[in-house]
Amino acid sequence: MVVIENPFIAPLAGDDPARLGPYRLLGVVGAGGMGKVYLGVDAEGRTAAVKALRTTGDQDPGMPARFRREAEVARSVRGPGMAAVLGHGLGDQRPWLASEFLPGLTLTRAVDRFGPLTEADVRELGARLAQTLARIHAAGLVHRDLKPSNVVLTRGGPYVIDFGIARPEHGMTLTGAGSAPATPGFAAPEQVLGRRTGPPGDVFALGAVLAFAAGGRLPFGDGHPAAVQFRTVHEEPDLEGVPSALLGVVTACLAKDPAERPEPREVERRLRAEEAAARGGPWRAAGLPRLRPRRPAWRSGPLAAELARCAAAVDRTVRSAAPDGAPSRRRVTAAAVSAAAVTVCAAGGGAGWWLLRGDGGPGPGVPAATPLARYTTGTAPAPLWSRGGLATDGAGPLTAGRVVVAQVPKGLAAWAADTGEPAWTWTDRGAPLPAAGLLAAAGLVLAVTAGGRLTALDARDGRERWSRAAGVTRLLAADAALAYVLDGERRLRALPLTGARDRWTIRAGTGTAEAAAAVAAERLVVARSDGTVTAYRTADGSAAWRQDTGVDAALTPAVAGGTVYLGGARLRALALADGAPRWTTPAPGTGPWGSPTPAHGSLHLAWQDQLIAVDARTGEQSWSVLPGTHALPTTAPVVQGRALYHPLGADPSGPDDGVVTVDLRKAEAAWTLGGGGEEGWHLTGAAGRVFLAHAGTLRAMPVL
Repeated sequence: MVVIENPFIAPLAGDDPARLGPYRLLGVVGAGGMGKVYLGVDAEGRTAAVKALRTTGDQDPGMPARFRREAEVARSVRGPGMAAVLGHGLGDQRPWLASEFLPGLTLTRAVDRFGPLTEADVRELGARLAQTLARIHAAGLVHRDLKPSNVVLTRGGPYVIDFGIARPEHGMTLTGAGSAPATPGFAAPEQVLGRRTGPPGDVFALGAVLAFAAGGRLPFGDGHPAAVQFRTVHEEPDLEGVPSALLGVVTACLAKDPAERPEPREVERRLRAEEAAARGGPWRAAGLPRLRPRRPAWRSGPLAAELARCAAAVDRTVRSAAPDGAPSRRRVTAAAVSAAAVTVCAAGGGAGWWLLRGDGGPGPGVPAATPLARYTTGTAPAPLWSRGGLATDGAGPLTAGRVVVAQVPKGLAAWAADTGEPAWTWTDRGAPLPAAGLLAAAGLVLAVTAGGRLTALDARDGRERWSRAAGVTRLLAADAALAYVLDGERRLRALPLTGARDRWTIRAGTGTAEAAAAVAAERLVVARSDGTVTAYRTADGSAAWRQDTGVDAALTPAVAGGTVYLGGARLRALALADGAPRWTTPAPGTGPWGSPTPAHGSLHLAWQDQLIAVDARTGEQSWSVLPGTHALPTTAPVVQGRALYHPLGADPSGPDDGVVTVDLRKAEAAWTLGGGGEEGWHLTGAAGRVFLAHAGTLRAMPVL
């Protein structure tokens, strides 16, 4: 049994070590038969849950082997919804295992304190757990002890913990009939009988977990373990309290015959499909009416408030124990999400059971702005400078060389990026078409005016370099030699920046009205509004490869280091040259990934009402932030320095909710600008500044 000496972190005792490996220990999370778990912090200020094996003489002789197996299994399978191992000292005098630290409550504790989950929450819980089980099985493993106390709810969703008895899929049970180490009532009949236990055993346990979450009752009752095991093998489960709409999938998971149980991906599909049907169909980002996605219980209401309270208490412990002059700390907040180990915030919570037992660059010559030395959380700092007179919802802002350009009522205007001093205006050919956008390349600013006329201006003084009637409807991207555009006949064209005739023209097909693009290394990657993405060879316009993002939206692709990153139903990293897959990460739940922005080795992007960072090398989630409302997915975040700016809104076609700024050093929201009103916010960044155009005003905002 887990003993937690206070609701949060207990002080170190006299026989507790001061340090294990690179971690300075700050307090005790919990204690049990296997040993203790400590809150640790490394030299970089990063927190960890450090599990130390008890080394007294009365220790179970099999405990070291189990501890080592747990470490090896936990390291071999990673991804969203699973605890990630940070390091270990299995050969040290006192063996230890460190995982990232995140406060949370077990499903057991959550149901005991706040009651059964709603049908929608059970669907979300089940779909995420099924995703996690699918990843475990894909790694050739079987968990073998899934139960409510091994499911931890965090603000980022549920995590599966305790790989203490996990085995390779081909492995046999550890003990004979009637003495299986898994928990009675959740162990499958074949596991109770001492037979081979494969992935279907985990599906059985998932069904029992969902029955408990929905009804608040153990599906095979309680009492003596032998009696529970008998009912598991010979009787039907007690599903009283489970909503009728969930009975089909739960009953299928609890089939006595392993061959009759669905695979985890099928469980996820059924839960998601039924949820989508209830909500009126899948989300589409093409401006169609849709229901606003609801927040699950771990993200709103009393349970979310308890998780926030836990996180705040842990954060205070870290802050008070940190030495003066320590490096910047990764704060433990309810909004910081990663594949992580967990700690418990209330006695008896059970999470300790697993632990104990088982940037756009600056223009030439533009001095970079000095980052803010400090700020007050929740209070937006004053702009570095601001200018009025912009056209409402006009084109821009756009950084080009030393200036930032935006649309004014009769044309374009430019201001010095560092001081905001007026640089030039251009009103010779009328107002640009906002839907066509602006481009900057090779010292030029490109704009489209009435009739599809394309004009190139000198970015230094606004003088017209050339202009031609080209029928352009949208500016997509530009490199050092060519501008890539769409015209009124839905053709994709490559136009030389000298104003000469087209280099090449091809039919772009349907779905290009809201297209977005990126160009690099002789590839033009175009995302269409029907969700298809095509990479064209810039030399001749021939197609190099194609992908389908699975959503009806033109999500701007991102290119960095020979890799293209695509949002959509799955976040994907592909080789830019030939489209070969490098990694794929499913969305955390219902709804697509947004348009990504690479910076500091991570991809930053929106998913529903979260802003999320994933490792650009692996696709593994690092953290997430809840900005308070929906982060618009079709807009890529702007990252400058260690600040991320992103517009907010409940719907791509609905009212604007302002702009949130995220402190990337802390993985938390720093402040929000604006909110309300019909005008959108348009963003770009350069030289340590983020430029915001909104309601006729251009602001240059500081970064961190």
